[in-house]
Amino acid sequence: MNWINLYALTSLLLCTSLSGLAESDTMIYGRVIDAETHAPLPFANIVHGHSGTTSNLDGQFVLTIHEQVDSVYIEVKYMGYKSEQLTLAAGTTDLVIAMNNQTQMLNDVKIYSAENVMADVYSHHHLNYEYEDQLLESYYKESIRYGDNYYFIAEGIFDIYLPTIYSDNEVQVRAEKTRKKEFVLLDTVDMPMFSGHVHDMVQAASRRKTSFLDSENKDAYYFSKQDLTIYDGREVFEIHFEPRTKKGTASGTLFVDSETKAVIRAEYYPIIAHQDFWTRVKWIEEYKEIDGTCYIHRVSYLGEWTVDGRTYSMEALMLVTDFETIYETPVLENTLAEEAIFFHEASSFSDTFWEGHTYIALSQKERQSLAKK
Repeated sequence: MNWINLYALTSLLLCTSLSGLAESDTMIYGRVIDAETHAPLPFANIVHGHSGTTSNLDGQFVLTIHEQVDSVYIEVKYMGYKSEQLTLAAGTTDLVIAMNNQTQMLNDVKIYSAENVMADVYSHHHLNYEYEDQLLESYYKESIRYGDNYYFIAEGIFDIYLPTIYSDNEVQVRAEKTRKKEFVLLDTVDMPMFSGHVHDMVQAASRRKTSFLDSENKDAYYFSKQDLTIYDGREVFEIHFEPRTKKGTASGTLFVDSETKAVIRAEYYPIIAHQDFWTRVKWIEEYKEIDGTCYIHRVSYLGEWTVDGRTYSMEALMLVTDFETIYETPVLENTLAEEAIFFHEASSFSDTFWEGHTYIALSQKERQSLAKK
């Protein structure tokens, strides 16, 4: 197997984990759906202060709060929908949150060109994002599948030291607990051994010097305004971008808060013309705003390749479930090298494995694949 570094291949991002004391945790279980169609809303953002999670493909979520409380205040946010604010009894289960689509704009938004919007994005960049040292708690999952058939599923809880961009310190990653299940020999689908994983995904586009969000690279892209949508009660510009020069390394869509001029979501496709493995690559990163500052919340990666006419996909997702700003470099024991193989083979995939941690529950299709093996 050849080693392929996700960062080197495609450029990017998301974040991650500390650990909790199970005896002092508060758990919330629920499901997020469309109020009209009752269809599940995958990857809805559920936020409680610095803590947070996201819904799975079936709209289900689990939120662990590392303290004992009688009630919990959460916010549920989804692009194009009206946000919901709820105060719940601790230990709430079987909660169903029905979200209403919001298509009508709230105010008369000043007409901006895409160039004007992006000029504000670049000038407000260092005001909008957190660059201090952070200690992150995260959930991470990767899978390989062909159609609806899963060939490999791996999950883990990770602690991450994310140094300020003004420091020469390196990202440190420690695995709290991991598990995996391999259903076929990955050599049979020409799957390479990957390095990078969590180390790469935590380096968001807002932090990376080579990204489309660095003002030094703004002239390498064309920008055009596509649409206007709503997120968390505010209008959001949808800005499409694509390479103008050879320095442009990706194309995609940026979702820009019309008030703060912060990019709160980025969907993009790295240029992959100069490599011979991937046929398609897509990154998504989302931020959450806390007291006027944006923090990385979720990063996902999709890579596709073809063997004998069959298209396979690798999907990776990193979710920051809790974080804190720190003022001294932490000492993390048993940190992982970027090339480390850190998942442990699991005999079962019970949810009790995650006791004391926020996690993303396996979807029905994932559970069906596990049940077949």
